[in-house]
Amino acid sequence: MSLLLGIECFSQGISRAQSKEVRPFILIPAAVSFVVIGSGMYFGLSYITQITEDLGTTLPEWLSFLEVIIAPILYVISILLGTWLFGFLATIIGSPFLGDLARAIENPSVINKQGFAGGIGNAIGRELRKLRYHLPRLLALLLLGFVPVVNAIAPFLWLLFGAWLMAVQFCDFSNENNQLAFEDTLEILRGHRIAALGFGACTTLALSIPLLNFVVGPVAAAGGTLLMIKLRNNKPVGTM
Repeated sequence: MSLLLGIECFSQGISRAQSKEVRPFILIPAAVSFVVIGSGMYFGLSYITQITEDLGTTLPEWLSFLEVIIAPILYVISILLGTWLFGFLATIIGSPFLGDLARAIENPSVINKQGFAGGIGNAIGRELRKLRYHLPRLLALLLLGFVPVVNAIAPFLWLLFGAWLMAVQFCDFSNENNQLAFEDTLEILRGHRIAALGFGACTTLALSIPLLNFVVGPVAAAGGTLLMIKLRNNKPVGTM
């Protein structure tokens, strides 16, 4: 399936997240995102401010002009990277509510009978399983950044894996609701990598935009559910 399918599903997620049956599930994840991202960026930017202030005293006088160049770069990097990281953290914390949202997208008539506590327990277990998949690969990418020559393409690899990670994160809610294993999510997405990366790239870009990232979680959960429904109906086996 094409790159456009992933982009289309993300776009459809925007409209579906605003629908009447889904709207009640938006408020709590959005509030979680606001608190987590807002708090994280406040402390993160305070730290960057301290670093930039220290530059004036640590740089030799003949290199003082670098302060004007370095300070804006640090702020831009911290905003883009911080919003993405804290947005991902907010997604993990709000995963029980995003799972309910995905359920409302897929089958609004189904009532969740496992109870809120059970939902939280299952969601946390699922998120820990995702982390076991993500962390070794993130560590490998981090180490590649220290390898001469190879580190030249490290930023591209980070963007590529970031898109893949977002696809795995948000497309899995539907499979979790349908009692499918996390490995099934990986198998399906591996069979449709281009579509998955198209969706993940849209999500990654949206997460890096301040203010917009507060509502990306619900939108991506809706779009990821729509994408997974389509992919389950056409599932070639792949490896990755």
